[in-house]
Amino acid sequence: MSPFDDRPAFLPGTDLARLFYTEAVRPLLGDRPHIAARIGPGSDVLGYDTARSTDHDWGPRVDLFLTGPGDLSERLSRELPRRFRGWPTHFVPPGARVRSMADTDGPVDHYVLIRELPGWLESLLGFDPSAAITRRDWLATPWQRFAEVTGGAVFHDPDGTLGTIRSRLAWYPEDVWRYVLASQWARIGQEEAFVGRTAEAGDDLGSRIITARLCRDVARLLLLQARRWPPYQKWLGTAISTDPAAALLNAAMRAGTAGERESALCAAYEEAGARQNALGLSAPVPATRRPFFDRGYAVIEAGRFAEALRAGITDPALAGRPLTGSVDQICDNTDVLERPEECRTLITR
Repeated sequence: MSPFDDRPAFLPGTDLARLFYTEAVRPLLGDRPHIAARIGPGSDVLGYDTARSTDHDWGPRVDLFLTGPGDLSERLSRELPRRFRGWPTHFVPPGARVRSMADTDGPVDHYVLIRELPGWLESLLGFDPSAAITRRDWLATPWQRFAEVTGGAVFHDPDGTLGTIRSRLAWYPEDVWRYVLASQWARIGQEEAFVGRTAEAGDDLGSRIITARLCRDVARLLLLQARRWPPYQKWLGTAISTDPAAALLNAAMRAGTAGERESALCAAYEEAGARQNALGLSAPVPATRRPFFDRGYAVIEAGRFAEALRAGITDPALAGRPLTGSVDQICDNTDVLERPEECRTLITR
């Protein structure tokens, strides 16, 4: 039996964190200057947590940013309530990468993370966002990391320090946005004809695999067009699910024949193409499907959008750069994307 089968009704983690800070943590801080938030890794920061999320890294927790914490953590261990709103405030195992709520009769091993803001941001992003943000900084930082800093909620930020940083990281500068969008269209252009070609060769499984890859690329493209940081794979479908174009991707994934897959994908491409033109970031491109040379496979010829976007880039260094894109478009290895120093080796300038 779970140690807290009597747990209360689920509420979003950021809501719980706000209450926990306001009612339990804030009274123990006195007049100590601080910033309080719930940001960083976690499904609750993305707004995707559910009752299932309560089994690890979820619960009464707060991110405190301050200078010179002294014995604050020990004081919180002694004075925080052992439960808050019915949820344990004690987490096990101590100091582990993944922790779960548990009851205790002793001091609380809490999940109030106390850090200095500049060091935490640099460890998460690989650069200092309070200084000038370079082209390399933008391209070498995974979308998930940007989502973790700009998502969640801020509870106390009297000087606006964290708010300013979150605003600076809210979205790409326009030329970098053009470049990343162009690179995403280029990825689609490299494989869009393979849905039909693999099926023609008798490889229905291969056709479905290519379809899944293209659906992922289109989902990311639609989020990028909407100025939303695409989350990592577990949450990509959730992030795009409220977009009407998600129905087209679902149709492509469920299609029984290559022709049906091509048709659904092309409908999604056409929608993305229309949205691309509406953004005004490049010269408009006819957003209509067409045959792939004389082979007859239905495609959008995505490279046309990539080149139109590249032509609109005013930064010569970006305009002349191969359309390899940001670190997420170059690599999907989790062990790389979770290490800023590894990400930055893939983007050298």
